[in-house]
Amino acid sequence: MNKVRPSRNDAEELPLLINEKQASKYLGVSLSFLRKARSDGSPGGRTPAPPFVRVGGRVYYRVADLDQWVANLESRRVV
Repeated sequence: MNKVRPSRNDAEELPLLINEKQASKYLGVSLSFLRKARSDGSPGGRTPAPPFVRVGGRVYYRVADLDQWVANLESRRVV
């Protein structure tokens, strides 16, 4: 059976850097969310973008950074 989305348990099998399409599947968010969050930042209490790196003009994400980003979002309280 093929997995639609890699789980966090599969992180050991993922490379150190993943591209934005892989990151969107890993996080379960749209590719457009990642792109918009990167360009907008986090104005007005919006969800901040996960940390990313550019290599040769392309955007990549560290799996460990994505996991930490999710953990930080889980600790945020919406009032």
